[in-house]
Amino acid sequence: MKMNRIKSVLIYFTLILVGSSLNFFVFLEAYKKLAFPYIHEEQRVENAPYIFMYVLPSFILAAALTLVLYKAVMKLCNKNS
Repeated sequence: MKMNRIKSVLIYFTLILVGSSLNFFVFLEAYKKLAFPYIHEEQRVENAPYIFMYVLPSFILAAALTLVLYKAVMKLCNKNS
């Protein structure tokens, strides 16, 4: 029983990391295409720490909340079936 619980937690953790990484990659590509032509190198360097301090953790939190919401909805659907 405990091994199944650990396995499911690892799967959920992996899903959170993969989902947030994909979202972050999309953000970085869009930022590169939309903002880079209009800002100087100095501004790019100044923005980088803020992107990693605020945007990346936000994507991880959003992925975790999405997973929790998905699990809650699936539990409700299974209960109603």
